[in-house]
Amino acid sequence: MAVPESLLLVLRQYAAQDYRTPLDLTVYAGTEYEELAALVLTIAKHASAAQQEEQTFVSNVAHELRTPVTILRGFADGLSEGTIPKAERAATLAILSQETRRLEAMITSMLQLTRLEKGTLQLQCDWFVLNDLVFHTLFMFQNRLEKRRITIEGLDGVPMRIYADRDLMGQVVFNLIENAVKFVDTGGTITFGFSVLPETWVFSIRNTGAGISEEGRRRLFERFYQFDASQSKDRSGLGIGLDLVRRLVALHHGTITVQSEVDVYTAFEIRLPRQADLPNACTSGESQKE
Repeated sequence: MAVPESLLLVLRQYAAQDYRTPLDLTVYAGTEYEELAALVLTIAKHASAAQQEEQTFVSNVAHELRTPVTILRGFADGLSEGTIPKAERAATLAILSQETRRLEAMITSMLQLTRLEKGTLQLQCDWFVLNDLVFHTLFMFQNRLEKRRITIEGLDGVPMRIYADRDLMGQVVFNLIENAVKFVDTGGTITFGFSVLPETWVFSIRNTGAGISEEGRRRLFERFYQFDASQSKDRSGLGIGLDLVRRLVALHHGTITVQSEVDVYTAFEIRLPRQADLPNACTSGESQKE
């Protein structure tokens, strides 16, 4: 028996990536097309969600890239045209450097996510001091931190030398700091923690501020999830940062957890194994044993 014309019509629309017309399953209930219609509807829902995610991502990327590019262009024009006084040129160059590195980090996030999706991202591990990586990453946010009078604590702790992929951990640190800077309250505090346990390295970052609701904590690591606008005036971000962090930490056989109290604080904690499976996952670097 021929497929009903009504079903064919909807299938043609779905094939053209037009999912606006819902498929009415009641029309095919009790017929030989009932299961087929249900499968088509399920596929269409997944495809529509993927299409919406892609559109959201493209929109976020366009918005996020516009800000640093506008800053870079404005300051570059000011320097070339001589409208920026000599006394301010050093500070201007520092801002240009910060924005350039932030732009590079955002692009790197997108590339790494693509490599993760393709399964081509592999660890290249070595020993390095995580405290130093955090310190240098903070320079990318220096202008924003100073403008909002944010206090930084915990960087003077005991140096924690870890065995991991420096570039990927740099991306983890960047995204966590960016998140903390976004949600810390003006005049608030961002605190870092570094601990060496018998079998685990522990890194934490805590910011005072609006905190995260219970629902927000449940959805925190979902791709493209955006916090409620009331929790931050800064709506920037690609919507992939914490999803990427979770996946990069998992690639290191580690875990990430979050604790938060609304209107008080938010704290992320990463635990990386010191002895477990990491050496077998890494493709370079010295032995895991110090």
